[in-house]
Amino acid sequence: MQVINQYEIEGKSVTGEKRDNRYDVTILVNGLPLVHIELKSRGVQIKEAFNQINRYARESFWAGSGLFEYVQIFVISNGRTTKYYFNTTRDTHIKNRNGNEHTRKTSNSYEFTSYWAYESNRRIEDLREFIATFLSKHTLVNILTKYCIFTSEDILMVMRPYQIAACEKIVNRVQISLNQKMAGKY
Repeated sequence: MQVINQYEIEGKSVTGEKRDNRYDVTILVNGLPLVHIELKSRGVQIKEAFNQINRYARESFWAGSGLFEYVQIFVISNGRTTKYYFNTTRDTHIKNRNGNEHTRKTSNSYEFTSYWAYESNRRIEDLREFIATFLSKHTLVNILTKYCIFTSEDILMVMRPYQIAACEKIVNRVQISLNQKMAGKY
């Protein structure tokens, strides 16, 4: 894992003008940018960070070698409020819900951002607390390797905290049962 900050890349605005974009913080895993963090000052609405990532997606994620198209998880924060979301669309879910392709929302919709939480389901909104939990090496590697899953429609998504906690409890219970069976106590 490697962390880079203030990475600057030249992109093009919607009008075709050259525009430099400076990404706040990116976490590289084996050289690939898999987590991008966009930060705003306290008092600035967190949705501004979300909108900025959408602008980067339009203008420059594809620029250069196009590596930033591989980002899987986005984190947005203004210090007080911190959320994360995944870089995939939820076409089938939305299409089935709305029945209309033109009104579907994607994960590029703010409504698909999530708060990280403790196992007790208490939200972690403060950036420092979020960094200490979500971005700890062990947790982040587990999220990227165990809790990024494909849906039945082959859409990659990151599980939400309550889903991760439930999976861990199920796996733990299975392991306990197997251990008890092997020890002859089951």
